[in-house]
Amino acid sequence: MLDRFVNEGMKGKSEATIKTYRHALGQFAEWLDGAGATLEDFSRSDVQQYINYMASKKKTAATINKVFNAIRKFCKWAKKTDCIEDIHIVKAPDYKQTAPKALNKLERHKLIRDFDRGGNKRDNAIVLTLLHTGIRVSELVALDKSDVEISERKGTLTVRAGKGNKERTLPLDSEVRRAITKYLEERNDEKQALFLSNRDERISVRSVQHLLSQHDIHPHQLRHTFITELVRSNHDFSLVQTLSGHSSADMIMRYSKPTEEDKLQAVEGLYKD
Repeated sequence: MLDRFVNEGMKGKSEATIKTYRHALGQFAEWLDGAGATLEDFSRSDVQQYINYMASKKKTAATINKVFNAIRKFCKWAKKTDCIEDIHIVKAPDYKQTAPKALNKLERHKLIRDFDRGGNKRDNAIVLTLLHTGIRVSELVALDKSDVEISERKGTLTVRAGKGNKERTLPLDSEVRRAITKYLEERNDEKQALFLSNRDERISVRSVQHLLSQHDIHPHQLRHTFITELVRSNHDFSLVQTLSGHSSADMIMRYSKPTEEDKLQAVEGLYKD
């Protein structure tokens, strides 16, 4: 039934969304099996008890809400809407009112310097591409060489596997153009993928996450940094939306919210003149 839902109820959704929903519903199905039920015959009380179970296991509000969204989508497809009526779920924090953790200037420079000194041209190109375009890691690993156009004075990157399957074209600055060109000059293969793993296969999201985790960086921080810099440089919101691939202006608004570090610097800077 899970396969039928993916094939029929998830049409038009991105691979990342399908993967997330399949995993969430697979976990729910496992729990149902232990409770003597299945995806075909569970009831409303099963859904509420599963939500309570996740809360007891200290799952975050964001995780619980993500799982419930998957169950809700499944129930609507399976015509079991009575199973999701009046379900009490943990309220997730309002992310629109919080500022994402972006790298400050010193952290950015250190990261770039570390990868430059490391001498690995692929890794350097990956970091600069993420930092200077703000694309998601899922979008990065899906890139093909044909998605990049580089000339002496300009370059573009076409994201075809964007969220909601929306395509967008981004400009590449001179640093990213140089890094990608140096990396591709090392390549002697006919593979389509822009970035290859150490096994000469398309690099995975997990590999990129591992690469950055060695520097105590989460890949999404680079996207946060890119968008935060655009917003704080007072660029037009429509431009920020176009470059970031965000469909909602509300999502971009949160990047202009002050961080705890901003507040501390403001207070410490008072009365110093």
